[in-house]
Amino acid sequence: MKNSQKTVYRRTVLPNGVVVQTDYMPHAYSASVGAWLPRGSRHEKADEFGLSHFYEHLVFKGTENRSALDIARSVEDRGGNLEAYTTRQETGFYANVVAEDVPLAVDVIADMLMNPRFEKSDMEKERKVIIEEIHSYDDIPEELAGDVFNAAHFAGCGIAHSITGKARDVRSLTLEQMWEYERQVLEDFPIIVCAAGKVDHDELVDLCAKKFKRKKRGKVFPHDGYRSRGGIKIVGKQDIAQSNLFWGTSFGYEKLDEKTRYAVSLFNVAVGAGMASRLFQKIREENGLAYSVYSTVDVYRDCMDWGVSLATEPRQLKKALALAIAETQGFLENGFAKDELERTKANVVGSLRLGADFPEKRMMRLAEQTLHLGGFHPMEASVEGISKMEEAEVLEIVRDVFGKSGYTIAVVQPDSVKKPDLSQYLPFAADGSGKR
Repeated sequence: MKNSQKTVYRRTVLPNGVVVQTDYMPHAYSASVGAWLPRGSRHEKADEFGLSHFYEHLVFKGTENRSALDIARSVEDRGGNLEAYTTRQETGFYANVVAEDVPLAVDVIADMLMNPRFEKSDMEKERKVIIEEIHSYDDIPEELAGDVFNAAHFAGCGIAHSITGKARDVRSLTLEQMWEYERQVLEDFPIIVCAAGKVDHDELVDLCAKKFKRKKRGKVFPHDGYRSRGGIKIVGKQDIAQSNLFWGTSFGYEKLDEKTRYAVSLFNVAVGAGMASRLFQKIREENGLAYSVYSTVDVYRDCMDWGVSLATEPRQLKKALALAIAETQGFLENGFAKDELERTKANVVGSLRLGADFPEKRMMRLAEQTLHLGGFHPMEASVEGISKMEEAEVLEIVRDVFGKSGYTIAVVQPDSVKKPDLSQYLPFAADGSGKR
């Protein structure tokens, strides 16, 4: 039975440059709606580290029209939820509400972005909150290993910096910097509004025209500037028992075409995304070396990165890393096993279709594709494109992109453990040249 829930996508650009996009779901009772800024932690200068994330926090502290409690109650009292997040590429604010509360959600989000009331006392209190958030991440070795990887692999590029900044960075941010950031929101950056679910496009356009009327036409997309390198970075940490590994690579592109995205997605699922993947079966099921092991992909406007995450006993680190590399190289050399491509396609397509039942996932897909890929690709087109990929085509693409990249090994281990020599496990040149 075919899924009849097809994408009904519409896009309008307001005279002041605000982009309004909707994905209509006629059978939904709810809607998800949000606004995105194309600036994240990778766009910050040395004296601004953590600024985008701090801004995301501070707009919740009150506006010219609402107190912090008013903001919290506005959507929650209606059974919805109001969320925000910062990544290396963007900052987003969104709400999940029943369909009739879409105007309320837009009003609250627009109020936060157009009319924030930044006060020194609020900033000082939130500074403490953010520093506690940073400490909470530092207490999670898996998170820390990912940050160590980014810092080493993307050295010289904004992706290297953590999203929150370090505690010392947050302590130095000023109210003046926050007001300058707000000026850029009002005058420089584009704002992308995305909604999915039971939402009327024309009504949303009219609503955004009123609520974002203070917004001036912003055309500035912050410069990205992708750079990468290979190498090894090992960090010691107290009060942990395992060695936490992130091993991976990245590759840049002038324009990421759909076939490359499809091929990398299929590669990632086959190698490490899920219990049936090669890494999970080899490292956990066959050898019992790790409880959690998986591979992951991040997509930016100008590059993608791919890596393997796992945690194991320090004495087993080399074996686990060697197995991860062997499974990855085995795929690149030999391709899919019998029936593996079809099973992997079914996995990717099934995941897309499962997500299509949820307004929040469809809204996020709208926003992230617009911000990362420069345009929206309907689910039906993606399903068709993935289904048509041939094995030879997938292998040609992944061998090309992964064969040219420098790899980085990042480890967070007990500080009582001697640092291991892992140089033999870099399968490609550390300078990123791709030469064996």
